[in-house]
Amino acid sequence: MLYEFSDLMDPKRLPKRRKYLHYYIVGFVDGEGCFSVSIKKQNDTRFGWVIDPIFHITQSKEHGAVLEIIKRVFNCGRIIPKPGQEDAVLQYVVDSRRHLAEVIIPFFNKYKPIIKQREFEAFKEIVQRLEKGEHRNLKSFIRLLERAYEMSSDRKYSLDEIISEVKRRVGASETIRRAPPRGR
Repeated sequence: MLYEFSDLMDPKRLPKRRKYLHYYIVGFVDGEGCFSVSIKKQNDTRFGWVIDPIFHITQSKEHGAVLEIIKRVFNCGRIIPKPGQEDAVLQYVVDSRRHLAEVIIPFFNKYKPIIKQREFEAFKEIVQRLEKGEHRNLKSFIRLLERAYEMSSDRKYSLDEIISEVKRRVGASETIRRAPPRGR
């Protein structure tokens, strides 16, 4: 843990009722949080790519206590220095799909974001479809990619590049599997 909670935030300053703290968290996430879905190249997977949902909140180190409060409320995730800004900025990160499905999504279903509602709904749909195993077949995997690109198309690889590569990869493995055994 990066902080000792008691050193940074006087508990008397927190809202008396838990629901008020929850609404504070929603507002904070609307301003400083992100429901994102990364698409990462990973050659040791069936399609060569993974769909990786991540919930994170960014805050300056100076005000990092708020991230510790949020971490304690959710009872999952971790606080890390933000890559590239390690000296000044922290991130609260939840990237475990189980925690996203069982903790983060139910919380934001109950306490709905205002600014990031559409982002959350797309994120929720992708996490739920991943939890159902829809990423295991080609057609559903492509639909998940398309949904992730609807959330944000500002990515290193274009959707068409990834889909073409996935189809080539699957086509090549299907050809190998269907090839007649040697010596016949």
